Amino acid sequence: MIVYGVIHLKSLPGSSGNSLDLDQIIDLAQDDLNSLLSGGVDGVIIENFGDTPFVKDDVSKRTLASFTTVVENLELDKDIKVGINVLRNDGIAALSIAEATKADFVRINVLNNVMMFTDQGIIEGKAHEIAEFRNSLNKEIEIYADVFVKHAVPPEGSKIENHTEELIHRAGADVVIVTGDGTGHEININDLNNVRDIVPQGKLAIGSGVNEENIEDYLGIADILIIGTNFKVDQDVSKRVDQRRVEQLIQMIK
Repeated sequence: MIVYGVIHLKSLPGSSGNSLDLDQIIDLAQDDLNSLLSGGVDGVIIENFGDTPFVKDDVSKRTLASFTTVVENLELDKDIKVGINVLRNDGIAALSIAEATKADFVRINVLNNVMMFTDQGIIEGKAHEIAEFRNSLNKEIEIYADVFVKHAVPPEGSKIENHTEELIHRAGADVVIVTGDGTGHEININDLNNVRDIVPQGKLAIGSGVNEENIEDYLGIADILIIGTNFKVDQDVSKRVDQRRVEQLIQMIK
């Protein structure tokens, strides 16, 4: 089982909620990174979680530059995998940052052409543009793609099985992520099982809601766990990473 911890960056310059300079944001991110690595994670996903309200799919150049600067200045262990997620759904920016900072993969919330109803309005995947752009890069970068991503509602009649097959066979996803309805929310175990029947071994991730009470239910099904909220102090996504919680959860998983 592979475990990724999430580094939720504070609001970056270029975002309406920004109140910290880049050095302060880097220091806070480094603290969380140190706690995650000391706790035993296999890798990290870095995301601009503090940039609410999110831009739908085309972040500003200032956000792009700020995000890149933060990642470049983190003391990342060369032995871990690093992923980039540019919220809400800017896959081109994520790939650009990943190439510049030598990250291993990106997470894209809506990759293919199923529109999702979100708090940013209707989001439609751009798999073709993403594929063309990825092919132009000077580095191999994997795509981790959500199926029915959290904080979103798929169009009526959509089936998670069909969407999963399209992600793998038509949209170019390397890994499929199943999430709950929101940040820190548990997934639907039936959805997980249905997706497991489709996704190749080693390519299925759980992207929200992993905790002490449900870990055992997931160990025989998923290949990757992405843990953010439940690694935090008081399981509060706005607080710092709690190294002791990381150690406890990793011990249960490994």
